[in-house]
Amino acid sequence: MSPHSGATLRLWKQLQDLKDQKQKIVLDGNNLDIASIIAVARHEVKPTITTDEHVAKQLELSVNTLADYLAHKYVVYGVNTGFGGSADTRTSDVLDLQIHLLQHTQSAIITAADKDPASNSEREPSHVMPPAWVRGAIVARANQNLRGHSAVRLCVLQSLVDLLHHDITPMIPLRGTISASGDLMPMSYIAGTIAGNPDVFVQVGKGKGARVIPAPEALKESGLSPSGLGPKEALGLINGTAPSVAAGCLVLYDAQQLALLSQMLTAFASECMGGNVEWAQPFIHAARPHTGQIEAASNIRRFLKGSQFVDGLESRKRTGEGLWQDRYSTRTAPQWIGPYLEDLLLAQHQLEVELNSTSDNPLVNPTEQGGGEVYSGGNFQAVVVTSAMDKTRLALQMIGRMLWSQVSEIIGPHTNNGLEANLNPSDHENYTMKGIDVNMSAYMSELAALAHPVSAHVMSAEMHNQGINSLALISARRTMEAADLVAHMSACHIYVSCQAVEMRANHLRFLSALQDRLQDATPTGALRDLGLNESQVDSLAKTLYPLVESTWYHWNANTWKDRMPKTVDAVVAPVTEYLATNEHECSMSSLIAFKKHFQNIVQSTAEAMFYPSPTITPAEVAAQLGDGSAQLYTWVRSKLNIPLHCGLKDDPLYNARQGLPTEDKKTIGSRVSAVYEGLFKGGMMDMVLDGLDTGRGYS
Repeated sequence: MSPHSGATLRLWKQLQDLKDQKQKIVLDGNNLDIASIIAVARHEVKPTITTDEHVAKQLELSVNTLADYLAHKYVVYGVNTGFGGSADTRTSDVLDLQIHLLQHTQSAIITAADKDPASNSEREPSHVMPPAWVRGAIVARANQNLRGHSAVRLCVLQSLVDLLHHDITPMIPLRGTISASGDLMPMSYIAGTIAGNPDVFVQVGKGKGARVIPAPEALKESGLSPSGLGPKEALGLINGTAPSVAAGCLVLYDAQQLALLSQMLTAFASECMGGNVEWAQPFIHAARPHTGQIEAASNIRRFLKGSQFVDGLESRKRTGEGLWQDRYSTRTAPQWIGPYLEDLLLAQHQLEVELNSTSDNPLVNPTEQGGGEVYSGGNFQAVVVTSAMDKTRLALQMIGRMLWSQVSEIIGPHTNNGLEANLNPSDHENYTMKGIDVNMSAYMSELAALAHPVSAHVMSAEMHNQGINSLALISARRTMEAADLVAHMSACHIYVSCQAVEMRANHLRFLSALQDRLQDATPTGALRDLGLNESQVDSLAKTLYPLVESTWYHWNANTWKDRMPKTVDAVVAPVTEYLATNEHECSMSSLIAFKKHFQNIVQSTAEAMFYPSPTITPAEVAAQLGDGSAQLYTWVRSKLNIPLHCGLKDDPLYNARQGLPTEDKKTIGSRVSAVYEGLFKGGMMDMVLDGLDTGRGYS
């Protein structure tokens, strides 16, 4: 398995094992992974804290080391000093100081509508983080604090994990952190929850039964007690990168899969356009041996294996007319995607290290003999997460830009190699996929605007103490938006490609039938009225068929009906030339009869195969597709029951006005929405990754 595909598959398999309870999530400060964050955040998997005595002892030593420092009346930042730019103040009220910390950081906006979603009929945007982000932050912070450098007691960390076990999710404002001294504001609401702050609210439960209530009430209902916070425990809980790294893990997991999907969609696009895919040959990429480029080309070849719609891999195209090499959006896809596969792997590594790092300040370095030290530093500076997210977001933008170009080319009659404009399969003018073309541009414009690095927009903060700050959570939030946009674009690509490849298959079936009739020397053949013998029929047919094919594909600006007269007219001159060259006598009436007969053949063959007649079956199409696109196409046609869209007659309003049934009629938006919902929530990516894991479908 290639590096990026292998990493993506390993994350997915780990998650499946966690969901199926084949593995447990045991927090020990050193072994938390991205799959575990996803399992807790999205799939209700419950973590536990290790029972390893060494971990408990390390936590105890860190608490005792801090107590020893205070007994010596040493100055410890955030324990007996003020915070940030106010660290020149001193206090002996060390417990109240921790409440001071929570008091000034619990300062962001949560609205009444956020606390009562049922009353938000106007659908005002949420001001709070999605619960999955919060659950991820809780498990990440517990794990980081378990490393024993934060002077946080085991019982306090158990209180964090207890929230997960009782489905208590603190409501955290979406905005207000610059991820400088870690994500102080978001974590302060989590710390306020376990401390029992009456004005910190939590969501209890999920779905229709979810309630938003004050934290003390939720703790009491669950049989939990508020945690008192020791001399550094509020600071130890909130002064860290957990919200940023958790959100980063969630979006990176999706981005890795979208990157893999984009390679499958590139193969699909090539099939839609009947491409010459020799650009995927191993030799080309071995000659420029970047790891990501080689992997992308290898995957695309794997996904194209068995395809009857492309040339250049299992068969070579040596002669012919038309555009000889594919356009950049497919031909240079390995070179376009490849560098970003490498970036995504680096981003994954950065997040995995951060999950098992100590990211607060000050840090306690305890020793079993006593006399440990406390150091002030800057491990809370979450630039490593910003770096991972900015890279991931740029990768998503580059992937989206490629998908945008591919979809535009598939829909456009001047670039799609002979398919009808707007992918209209009907017998009269329709604008079928034109709206998708516009939507893709809207998505792409928004995605491009998000691609700018968040790290370039740092503002000095907090009395200029936080003169540089990471903006990591903002970068993660923007990357979440970018991933969602690429999911939108991928859904459009899949829907359009299923439409296009089905039309391509139908055209190939039609042209094959015409070729058979041209080569038929019997009285039912297309050339019967010319008085030719069998060898002459064969010779003339070989001359005519390429012309029939190129003419048919050339006149694609309107409907399939508009192609027929052009195709018939195109053969008259070469037939006449052939007869004259070979000095074959043929009367004018015979030529007229030939043209009329050939016109009848073209018309009857087309009318039997193109809408509104039954078109080619999905099973026939799937059998001709490559190993990758066959999965996607079959999933859309069989799993989602989304058929070929045939224009106005598939529109629900049109049918309603005609007094026709509307039960199976949907807007194009509803169809694309079904694909979008199916990508992650409906199991499509699980299907793709399962095939990659088992080799099923990838011979």
